[in-house]
Parts: sequence; C-alpha cells; structure tokens
Amino acid sequence: METLLRAGRWPFLAPPSRDRVPGPAGPPTMTVVITAHQVAPFLPAAIESALAQTRPAQGVIVVDDGSTDDVAAAVAPYLDRVRVIHQDNGGEGAAKNTGARAASSEFVVILDGDDEMHPERLEALGDVLTTRPDLDILTTQFSEFGPAAHGGSWPPLETFPTTDQRSTLLRRNFLPAPALRREQLLRVGGFNTALRYGPDWECYLRMALHGSIAGIVAAPLYRYRRWDGQQTADLERVLDGRVHVLEITAATPGLAQEDRLVVQAALQSAKLDTLRLRLRDGGLERALAFEVARGRHLPRRSRVLALVAGVAPGVARRTEARRHPDGSFQQ
Repeated sequence: METLLRAGRWPFLAPPSRDRVPGPAGPPTMTVVITAHQVAPFLPAAIESALAQTRPAQGVIVVDDGSTDDVAAAVAPYLDRVRVIHQDNGGEGAAKNTGARAASSEFVVILDGDDEMHPERLEALGDVLTTRPDLDILTTQFSEFGPAAHGGSWPPLETFPTTDQRSTLLRRNFLPAPALRREQLLRVGGFNTALRYGPDWECYLRMALHGSIAGIVAAPLYRYRRWDGQQTADLERVLDGRVHVLEITAATPGLAQEDRLVVQAALQSAKLDTLRLRLRDGGLERALAFEVARGRHLPRRSRVLALVAGVAPGVARRTEARRHPDGSFQQ
C-alpha cells in the first residue's frame, strides 16, 4: 500500500500533486445532496447526519425523485434547514443532476437517502481538499450497517490506485459517494440520466477521461445501509448496468487506443459475469454465450465454459455448480 499522506489529523491517499493554481486558505464550500426514492423511513436519519456535521455544509438539498411513500412527513421537521426539491421519477442520475444544479458551492457531496454520514465527514473532506486543491473527486471509506450488513470497511486502501487511476476506473468503480467539484461535474455533462444503474461510475469515468484525479480519506466516514429493498440488491440489474456503462464508454469518440483495450477487456469480463449469473439462475442467452466465447481478453477456461453454455447449457450449469458451489463469479 502507498504511504498515507496527511491533512491535519486526516490520513489520505491520492496521486502525486500536480500543478494547479493554489486553492483558498480555508476549505472549499460544500453542499450535501441527498437523493431519495422510496426511502422515506430512512430519510430523517440521512438528513440528521448531514445537519450534525462538525463543519457545517453550505446547504443541504433533498431531491425527491418521484417517491410514492411519505417523503413529505419525513422532511417536514427539517424544512427550516433543508431545501427540498420534488420531481417526477427520472432515476438516480436525474436526481443527482437536479441537486448539483441547485447548489452554488464548489463541491457537492452525494448522500443516498437510505445512508448516513459520520459527523466528521465534511471536516475530513474539507481538510484534504484544502491540502490538495488539485483533486476534483474525493471520497472516504465506508462502513456497513443494517440487516444485510457484512461488516468491515470498503474500499480496502491497498486497492485504491494512486497511479494510472483512469485505467483502473475503466475496470471498476472505486469511488463510493464522493465529493465532486461542481464546476467539473457540470462541465462533463453531469450524470447520465438514461442509465438507471451505474450512472455514478459512468460519470466519474467521464470526469477521469477529462483529467480529473481522485483521492480517498483513510477512515470509514460514510455509513452504507444494506437492506433488501435497495437498488443494488438486484444483482442481475447491477451486472446489466455494468455492461451498459462499459458499452457506452467503449463508444466514446476519441477514446485513446490504450483506454479502448482496457474497456474491451472489462466489458468481456462483465459479460462473463452476466452469463454465469444466468447459468446459475437457470436462464441463458445463447447469443451472449457465443459472444463471451469469442472474448480474446478472457482466460481460456472461461471461453470454453461460454462455448459449452452455448451448445449444452445444462452441462455448463453443472460444471459451474461444481466449481463454484457458493455462486461466486471468479474467473
């Protein structure tokens, strides 16, 4: 793992500093944008956590993305301290765009309406951004809570890249609920509203392709609630969303050849994971199986499995069950 840097009492990881006009003497201004869709029971706790920060936000904006539960009752006690915007359901990306456009701060800090923040999260983000004004994206580790929590914190610091971040981000999202430089976020077009799954990752990819670099505070200051009703609990849709994001990125005009190769490899791996999930759950698309079998970036064993799935899906399903009885997706 890279040697931790420090901003006051906060350890962090980031790429080497690059030339940029020095930032202000104090921390940048921040707005917390809370997105809410069908999470009214959890929304008061999310709002309380945003309001209880040791370094207050410039503002807290709740974007109700067409909820049919009782958001009005959930936000009623906070109307004197929180701005609430109601809109028709447009998805995660649309809600985040609405909040970002309504803010006037230098950074927007995304908080899902069923999650919470540690009281010192904005303080830590501000201290690091004061030390490193060249960062456009800054996150913290998170801890899990709730009925489906696994414990521990994520992402592991040893997996956070401080070199070649763009290539790593083309393969996986390592930036949970970050603070985003608002000017840069809007410059690249904000979040993709056509994506119902993965608009955050796709947005950070575009920011990285336009030169943004990211850091992480080495402390679990975001509290991620795991529960059965959350969007990311639907593994098939998450995997389909991953494929869609990579397909969009692969079609980006002017994408450098080295980036295109990384995206193609990641896309083939994502399609393999989708194939394995469908095999496990009893479904199969032969066209997908044969496409994966042609994936030159995949290990030979994975390509053989895909070929067998296209010809004799029952044999492939039994083979997978023997190799991965826990249902994992290791290649």
